[in-house]
Amino acid sequence: GRILIIEHRDGYHSLIVGLARIDASVKQWVLAGEPVGIVGEHDSQGAQLYVEIRHNGRPIDPAHWFLPRQS
Repeated sequence: GRILIIEHRDGYHSLIVGLARIDASVKQWVLAGEPVGIVGEHDSQGAQLYVEIRHNGRPIDPAHWFLPRQS
C-alpha cells in the first residue's frame, strides 16, 4: 500500500498509511491541518488509517499531542 512520510523539524517524522489518494508530493511543504490525502475503504470494517510518529527514526508515543490544549 501507500505510505506518506512527512518530515518535521528536530528529527521528527509522521508516517501515514491507509490513504487511497495522496495529494502531497515529494519535497512539498505542508501546513499543520492541511489535507494531504483521502482515506479509502479498507475492507468490511470500513476506512482505517495508521499514523506513527518517529523521533530520530524511532517510534514514540504521541498521546500528549492529542490531548486538548489548555487555555
